[in-house]
Amino acid sequence: MKGVISMIEHYLKERFGIVKEDILISPLTNKKATVKEVLYTIEQRGHGDRVLKKIQSIQSLGRKGVIVYLTGIFE
Repeated sequence: MKGVISMIEHYLKERFGIVKEDILISPLTNKKATVKEVLYTIEQRGHGDRVLKKIQSIQSLGRKGVIVYLTGIFE
């Protein structure tokens, strides 16, 4: 699973300029989490493959769409 998380991290950086130190803020709860923390959550849940496929399928929404998706994971 570690490999998938590394692939997601690389894909986010190369395609959208999103790095693991970026902070995501939930507009609903004002909760904050770094991309690294969200990736850790994905890894713990074993959802790496599913998340990578979803990010690839919504890439046309751009950086903002991916950020909204990632934010939804930790809310």
